[in-house]
Amino acid sequence: MTAAFRNGRRGIYGLTGGAAAEKRLHTARVYDIIYKVFRKGGAKTGDKMNAIELKDVHFSYSRDGSGEEAVKGVTLSIEEGSFVALVGHNGSGKSTLARLLNGLLTPTNGQVTVYGVDTRDEDRIFDVRSRVGMVFQNPDNQMIATNVADDIAFGPENLGVEREEIIRRVDWALSKVGMLEYKNGTPFKLSGGQKQRLAIAGVLAIKPRVMVLDEATAMLDPKGRDEVMAVTRQLNRDEGMTVVHITHYMDEALGADRLIVMNDGAIAADGRPKEVFAQYGLLRKIKLGVPFATNVAVALHSAGLDVDPHIATEEELLEQICRLK
Repeated sequence: MTAAFRNGRRGIYGLTGGAAAEKRLHTARVYDIIYKVFRKGGAKTGDKMNAIELKDVHFSYSRDGSGEEAVKGVTLSIEEGSFVALVGHNGSGKSTLARLLNGLLTPTNGQVTVYGVDTRDEDRIFDVRSRVGMVFQNPDNQMIATNVADDIAFGPENLGVEREEIIRRVDWALSKVGMLEYKNGTPFKLSGGQKQRLAIAGVLAIKPRVMVLDEATAMLDPKGRDEVMAVTRQLNRDEGMTVVHITHYMDEALGADRLIVMNDGAIAADGRPKEVFAQYGLLRKIKLGVPFATNVAVALHSAGLDVDPHIATEEELLEQICRLK
């Protein structure tokens, strides 16, 4: 906490202290932004760099590790610049896994590394969290100021970034999520989708290399979901940001490079979305849905029509139906 906020004075964009400072302290766990920006290499696979690696990771919420495990022996690598979707029913372990990715939780057994840094290394935890930004489910819980610009400025200000650079970052982050016109407004009058885009901008201002969205679209209406997903895909495509998107909306997973399915704390399937959705029986067994187009294709195929049951998009479904005689 900087002196300006600790002493109740005005911050970079005029946010007063007092109650606001107390709310900042409470919200600091979400943003974890009292750390320095650190950039260094990670493990490489061929010409590709792995942003995050998990090796035989186990996690239990009991202090001594003797209770039931929420994550059971997960091993995976997340390639830098990739867009990974992580799905699973409630209690599958996907949100626990999300919190293991930036050290909000640390493994009971096994190892999680972020660009080569072990998340259990307390001397380097700020390095880990500066690289992996988190966006959570409820956007209202991520609002920490009564002014949009102040909300975005909070992160870099507490990193000790110079005032001029903070102003540049605020404008850049808001422009990236299409919210620059709301810079001088209040976040509490925004729609759910706009608030979540504001939360993404707050993470962007810290300049992370990886963004983890933990069911960030779960509380939004379809329009809000579309807004957030459009921004997320643009950041992945144009900025090369690594994205890990935890969701229970299968249609959102279609645009990912890779789809990981969690069940009972373990990985049940892993591959390109179309490959995973082709495992229709497995997904039904673990009580997960599939995209609308896949459901229709399976039903048509079961009825004896010459339709590929493994299609995933509505465009593919339309093409298959048009070919029917």
